[in-house]
Amino acid sequence: MFERWRSFTLSKENFKETIEAIGETLKALGVSEKEAETGKELATHIYSLQLAVRYEVSVKVTARKRFGDISLRMETRGDEYNPLSLLTEWNEDDPDYQRTIVLKSKKEQLSYAHKNGINIVTIKVHEAGNKQIRYTLFAMVMGILAGAILKEMISPELITMVNKTVIGSIRTMFLNSLNMMIAPVVFFSIISGLTSISNASDIGRIGGKLVGVYMCTTVIATIFSIAIGLFMFHGGVPQMGTITESGGGVSVSLLDMIVNVVPENLIQPIVNRDMLQIIFVSVLFGVTLNMLGEKAQMLKEFTEIANTFCLRVITLLAQFIPLIAFLSMMALMFTVGADSLLLLGRVLVGQFIGSMCMVGVYSVVMILLGKISPVPFLKKIGGFVPVAISMGSSSAAMPFTMNFCTEKMGVSPRLSSFSIPLGATVNMDGGCFYFSIQAILLAKMYGVEMTPAFIWALFITVVALSIGAPGVPGGSFVCLTSIIVSFGVPVEAAAVVLGIDPLTSMFRTTINTMGDIAVTTALSKNEDMMDEAVYMKTSDAA
Repeated sequence: MFERWRSFTLSKENFKETIEAIGETLKALGVSEKEAETGKELATHIYSLQLAVRYEVSVKVTARKRFGDISLRMETRGDEYNPLSLLTEWNEDDPDYQRTIVLKSKKEQLSYAHKNGINIVTIKVHEAGNKQIRYTLFAMVMGILAGAILKEMISPELITMVNKTVIGSIRTMFLNSLNMMIAPVVFFSIISGLTSISNASDIGRIGGKLVGVYMCTTVIATIFSIAIGLFMFHGGVPQMGTITESGGGVSVSLLDMIVNVVPENLIQPIVNRDMLQIIFVSVLFGVTLNMLGEKAQMLKEFTEIANTFCLRVITLLAQFIPLIAFLSMMALMFTVGADSLLLLGRVLVGQFIGSMCMVGVYSVVMILLGKISPVPFLKKIGGFVPVAISMGSSSAAMPFTMNFCTEKMGVSPRLSSFSIPLGATVNMDGGCFYFSIQAILLAKMYGVEMTPAFIWALFITVVALSIGAPGVPGGSFVCLTSIIVSFGVPVEAAAVVLGIDPLTSMFRTTINTMGDIAVTTALSKNEDMMDEAVYMKTSDAA
């Protein structure tokens, strides 16, 4: 349920038993013993302040749970009287001095309003840690319903106009605002993370472990993805044509990829949003600042401030995620009909199976590398999925991934600020399933034989492109077209799967971010950079 409540009438005659009943109700709603005692104490002090003004007073107290937030609402009829105004006074001779100290220390949990002759004091007893996620899930459901209803009620022309001028515009502005911040977030977060790890050998060791684990999961994901693709389309598929005698000749050069990591100038990586180049410059600057030592203290402090500022901007933008989730689901219902979903359902099923396989792989990584139980990770990660789905891009989701690692998984910000940006670039396990499954479908639709040579070429191409693919919306689709063209399939064949690209993007981003979180969490335990108490706490994960 979205809201639950229970009301009491608090008076001098029933004060003791009613306060106890309020405490039991709070615990039944899900608060801890300590939070219940704090709620009872604050309610007692507020009632005492009201008694000081009027000898006979009856207060209606409502214990309410809404979207995980639990509060007490105290209502008293009469002239306006704000008991919280006394919290600005500090008179040690006042007999209520101790009570004032208690209320002052909890002032952020208290609020007052006077409406329709009723004085209302609200006590925040418990604030849900996953409130934003609940709002996002609710918005997604409402978006699906709204999209389905509107699609039946209004004309296709009007749907196209709404989708393009309203939904598309708002979503583009939101993604542009995130993309605007990606480069500075990556740049300052990596430098900040490296300067907090002053030992150069630690940086090399941690970076080597990260890249090594990410490469292992990428290879495993590619093997799984090709196997799933061959299984899902082992029978006949509709034929759309035949391949050309000579493919597009799109080559994937690992050497070029390595050479292009070093930019010609400092502006080029930001303008082109080339994550590998940004990471290279960030690592170079971070290592250099460490070498300068105390001479660069002012620059280090500036980097910390700039990093905090960028993350605060992202936090502000995150308030709009539920709206974007609502609009994204509505647009999905507008553009993808039930018939299309049925025809391409095997692609989606294949990606779902791949997601489950990778959850198992990430659990094994946590056991082997981190020597820690993956159960808390499995319980908490479901709460992050709506954010990944709404973003549709591992780069756009990166600031929220770092925040999730720190607040929910107990990872030190020193590690997450370095590993998550690196993972958002080189860890594209979700892209492996996207490339392989759809490339196999399109190749079979154009009569390409599934020979060992084809499978080996596909394996090499997918591994290389999954590392170098841009982590922005639409980047993976461009890479998919390059894969099919290299096998002689015409580029226009990609239009077959374009209709479900929003759905496949959701799977893609979810797998990518789950991998980043799992590897970072496992490495944090391995490197003793984890707060295990935070990691093991699962009370707010649901």
